[in-house]
Formats: sequence, C-alpha cells, structure tokens
Amino acid sequence: MDLHKITCILDSFKAQKISISDFLIHIVSDQSFYGDTLVQDLSHNATRLLSALTEHLQKIEHTVDINDSIFGLLKSQLCSDVKKLITHGDEWQFGASSARAHQLEEFQLDQMADKMARISPCLWNILETLLSSTQKASSSSQSLDSKSLDSTFPDQEEEYWEQADDIGLEGIIEIISGDKKVVIISIIMQSTNQKTNALASIIGIFLHSCKTPEKVVEALARLGISISLNAIHNAITSLSAESANCIRALGQTLLVNYAYDNFDVNIQTSVPTVQRSATTLKHLTSGLIFPLQHGVTLDDMKCSERLWKQSHLNLHANPSDIPPSRSWKDIIDHFQILHPESNPPITLDGLSQREQFISWKFLQDLCDYGPSYFAQFRNAIEKPQTIEQIPLIKTEITPVRSMEFSNSTVSGNISTIKNLMNQAGIGDPKDPDNIYEVVDGAPYVVLFHGDLGTGDRIISIQTRRSAEATPWERFQYVIFVPGLFHVKMACADALYRIFIQPTAARHDDSCLMRDIGKLRPKETGIYASNPGFRRMHQLILHSGICRRLDCWITEASQLNKEHKSLEDFAQSKPSLEKLRVIANNLAKKFIADFRMPRLRRQPKAQRDQQYENALLLNKYFLLYEELSYAMNEGDIGRVENCLVPWIFIFRATGKHKYAHHITQFLTNVHFNFPEGLKKAIRYHMLVNPTGKPGKFRGVDWCVELNNLYTKDVHGGESSNNTITRIIKESPLVQVYRNAKNIIAFSRILTFCLPRMLSGVTII
Repeated sequence: MDLHKITCILDSFKAQKISISDFLIHIVSDQSFYGDTLVQDLSHNATRLLSALTEHLQKIEHTVDINDSIFGLLKSQLCSDVKKLITHGDEWQFGASSARAHQLEEFQLDQMADKMARISPCLWNILETLLSSTQKASSSSQSLDSKSLDSTFPDQEEEYWEQADDIGLEGIIEIISGDKKVVIISIIMQSTNQKTNALASIIGIFLHSCKTPEKVVEALARLGISISLNAIHNAITSLSAESANCIRALGQTLLVNYAYDNFDVNIQTSVPTVQRSATTLKHLTSGLIFPLQHGVTLDDMKCSERLWKQSHLNLHANPSDIPPSRSWKDIIDHFQILHPESNPPITLDGLSQREQFISWKFLQDLCDYGPSYFAQFRNAIEKPQTIEQIPLIKTEITPVRSMEFSNSTVSGNISTIKNLMNQAGIGDPKDPDNIYEVVDGAPYVVLFHGDLGTGDRIISIQTRRSAEATPWERFQYVIFVPGLFHVKMACADALYRIFIQPTAARHDDSCLMRDIGKLRPKETGIYASNPGFRRMHQLILHSGICRRLDCWITEASQLNKEHKSLEDFAQSKPSLEKLRVIANNLAKKFIADFRMPRLRRQPKAQRDQQYENALLLNKYFLLYEELSYAMNEGDIGRVENCLVPWIFIFRATGKHKYAHHITQFLTNVHFNFPEGLKKAIRYHMLVNPTGKPGKFRGVDWCVELNNLYTKDVHGGESSNNTITRIIKESPLVQVYRNAKNIIAFSRILTFCLPRMLSGVTII
C-alpha cells in the first residue's frame, strides 16, 4: 500500500479524535454497516488480521498477550457449546437407580458423535485438530486376502464355541482410542452435569460384564470414563428388577415358549464344612422365554382338555377317544403325502429331493474349496429346493432368572416348571400361595423345549401325577418339544459309533481313522476314545469335503485321462452346465442307495468292500450335512424328512432313547395334536435370533449359548463368583451383549479352511 495514503488516514483519525480500535469495534457492531463491502472484507480477512496483530505484539514485546484475549473469547464459545450439549442431550442422561434395558438398546455411539459435532462444532473441531497430530491409522481390523475370505467356514457350532474366549479390556481401550472426541466431550459434560453420564454408564456396565477387577473400575471412574462401582451395582439391581416385570408381562400373554437346561458351576469360594468339606460343584438350571409367532393364536393353544381326554394317562378316558398307536411306517407314509418329492415328483434330471441336495453339495464344495477357477460359479449355484420353510422373522429371546434346582431329578424338574410359571405370572388363581396376581392358564398348553433327559423326566412327572384332581397338579399343560441341537449331537455320536469306535472299522485303508491321521495327526488318541461333539462335527465336515473333492478327481479322470488333479480339470475350463451334469452323476454314483444290497450279495472275491464302505460313509456324512443345512435354513420339511432315516441309524447304534422319542414326537405332532398346536410346535422348533437368512438355530442351542454366557462370561471371578450373583444377573445376558455391541468390540475367531486344505491333497 502507498505509505502516503496510510499516513493521511492516520492523520484523519487523529484529527477526529477517534482511535482505530474504537472505529473497528463500531463498524463491526453497528448493523447499518453490515452490507458495506469494506466491512465484509474485514470479516473475510479476520484470520489474517489476528495473525498480523499477534506478530506485531511479539515484535514490540508488548506486555499484553493477544492469545489471552483469544482464549477468553474461545472459552466463552466452548462453555456455550457444552451448555447446548447438556440442554439438547436429554437422552444421554442415565439414572443408575432407574436404569432400563431400552436405554442400552437405543443408545448409538455413532449417533452420539454426529449430534455432538452438529450441536457443538467449535468444540468438536478443536478436539479434532488437537488429536489429529497424534492420530494413527486404525489397525484393529485384520485384512484377509480373498483366499481366506472365500474359504471362511461359518457354522452354528463354531459360533457357539467362539463365545468361550476370554474377554479383557481391549474393548474399552478400543473405544477410547477410536472415539477420543466422544469420550473427552462425555467427560466434560459429566463434569458439568453428573446426570449426563450415558457413555460412562454403558462403559461401566460393559466393564462389569467383562469381570473387570474393581480397582480398574475405580480408576476409570476417577478419570470420568466410567461410573462408580456403587452406581454400577445400582444399575444392575434396577435392570434385574425390570427384567422380572418384562418376563411377567410376556408370560401372561400365554403366547410364549419356554426352554430350560441344567448347568454346573464350580464355586471355589464356598466355605467348607464338616458335612460338605469338598463339595464346590453347584447344580443350577437356566431358562429362556420367547414369543409364539407365525400367526399362532390363543385358540390354537387352547386344547389342554382335549388332549387330556385323548391321553392314555387319563384313568377315566374313553378308550374310543385314545388315538391308535403308530409306527415309523405310518410316519413315512404320512411324509410322502405331506412332503412330496417335488412338483413334478421327480426333476428333469431324475433326482429326488435328497439327491438334489447331494448334487448341490458336491458342486458347492468344488466352487468353495477347489481351484480358484471354479469360484466364479459360486453365486450362480441355486440352493436346493425348499420343502417347507419357516417364515423368516426375528425372534426376541429373553433369558429368565436362573434357578437353584437340579434338572437331573424329577423333583428338580417339577420345581423348575413351577418356578418358570411363577416368573411368567401364570398359575392357578385358587392357589393361596400366590403372592402376585396370576393368569389362569389351565385351558391352554405350554411348549417346553429341552434335551431328551428333560423329556424323560417330564413324562415321569405326568405319569406320577396323572391321578391328581386339577390340571395344574397333573401338569397336563406341559407339551415337551425335543431340541434339534441335541438331536444333531446324537447324530454325530452315532457316526462315531459306526466309523470310529469299532476296532475293525479302523483297519480299512479308506477308513475315517485314516482321514483323522491326516487332518488331526496329534488328536488320533482323542478321536479313538472320546472326541466329543465339537471334534466330531468338524471331522464330519472337513473329511466330507475332502472325500467329495476326491470324487470330483475320480470322475474327472474317467472323463479325460489327462485330468489327474482338480487343477488339470480346471485348465479345461468346464462350463457351469457341464459341472451340474457331473455333480448329478456324482450324486448317484458315489452315494450308497438301493443298489448297496446287490453289491453286498456278490461273491466275496468280486466285492470291493472299501468302495462299499466309502459309499456308505459318503451317504451318512451327507445325511448329517443335510440335517445341518435344513436347520440353518429353517426348512422344517427337510428337517422332518432327515429325521426318519436317523431313527433307524439310532436303533442300529444303540441309541434307542433317541429313536423312541423322535418316533413318538413325530407321531404326536402329525397324528394326535390339533392343527393349530401342530403348526405352533413345528414352526418353533427352530428360531432365528438375528432375523437373517441362514441363521436359524435350535432352541436348545440358544439355551446352551445362554448357559455359556451365564456361568463363564458373566459369572464373576474369585470372590464375586457366587450363586447369588449368577442368579441375580442371569436375566441380563442380552443387556450385557448390547453393551458390548455398543463398545463395538468383537473377537470372533472364524475358522478358515486354508489351514486344513493341505490335507485335501494328501488324502
């Protein structure tokens, strides 16, 4: 700028006796100058002006620091932002003594961050600027290559066992490092108004659910990151009391299912006495309650008196009212009508429903675990035809308060059922022992899900009480539904009894024990003695994949002698249609069927017993795969079709209890129960806790998962591992899981098949 002009302007200010500061303050304060271009220019260059003024004061070593003035203005703005947050953040107030589960369910950390940034942009931007200098790129999520992602092997049993991993403080560390701005602002808000403590409350409940040491919680509470120990305990007490009201409200609708199972807890802190000096193992029973869905009404469940008139336990029943006994032959004939093969009965490929599944499984294994060329067809493979689908609806499962009863006795089951009815607010209104108002559920039946041990004891209860005078005393309202997860466990055990337990079954060069030596070389002794369900389940899946890929190699080499491996076959670039044709041939050629007796009748010199055993193993493994697939997909029609052949396998392997119970259950459901009750049972043997396709689970699987959380994950440690704590907090399993989801903490250890695929080539 021209120095002469500047001097003239300064002289004018002096002549008018106006200071530059008064002039600038006036023109920016008076609204009449807002439209002036010079004033607008001043506003646009405010940053430059402040920077120049700061530099000027530093050069002349002025005693007044402009930063103090700027900080005063900024302090006022920041305080205003905090007040706005507190005023507009009513949903962030969390009273520990009146905590409710919906507060955790509705809390969203990302929404909280968005609202903070919107209401207090100045505070948010300052924190973002201060933190950006030290912010590091997030490396918490591990990136997997396409091979690992494509080869991930999801399964409901893996999902169950993944929950058993210990959970430490990594989750709280992750939220503090990943969302520092939200944490800092939350601490500031809580310091200003102690009621604005939503995030601290969520973190406190999360820490409690992770069995975090109390000293750590106290330290985090002093830092303002968590609420205090007393507040956490008050919140747990409030949530536990609220859960009791919710269970009662749900139960009194009479449109609910129940499931229960026992679990054992080793309480090491028990005080020894002379009478019980070494007994630390406690027997408890957990339970779940979930609603009847899929259009089931009260009229469908109002059939208690009708079923009692038809019951063989009724001493006064009319013999003509008692339905005739049925056998497995009647079940097969009924299923042929209820679940016809298809429409038309046989597909154009000449495959039955089971053969369609087998063909699909062969093709899926090739695309998932074969050479990379076949992966392109993965999304083009249609799933097997659904026989009868349970509607896809998310089922809200509510844990009930655990009970200090032993489920292994008849008296323990009586106490358990009475306790569940009491928690649900259902009972005999004439009973003088009722403390609260109850709903009379005598005209209705109630479904109880469990394992066959539970079923046996329920039958014993009803048999012993059949001479009682009232429906409540006879327990005639109880309808037992066997858990499909335990049936699946019995299937795995039956395969163990066929292919591993007999010593003679281990001498064949193509036997299952040989596969174990390749896939699990360090666990052959365990598999030979007592592998348990998890190991058997994995073995069936992994060995089955290897064997089916081997069938592909055999068939490809027969079509072209140059195809000595799947890689050679992939180089020929077969089309999807050609692969379908080959898969259909595999479904007929390498699976035992009606031709098996003919093969076994051949002279011994002409028989290939290894080939026969391989066909039989493929058949049984695929029958297990089909049952697993049907359960996951919610195809109750296919589940029922699979249960029939398993009845014969159970009988052949000495599992007569399962054979009898499944036969009796299918007979009652399809021949003795009214249509409404039949639908209620069949459509609730599987539930979908997530509401996502392919995520159906057996009810007893959900009970086992609840047991895992109740006793291992949230059961406390050391002196806090008490029966009182376990029972008090057992209804809060889902609340704790919601808190962990909010913290965005996940340690799912997915099993990836590339670690196993090396055995495919060897086998």
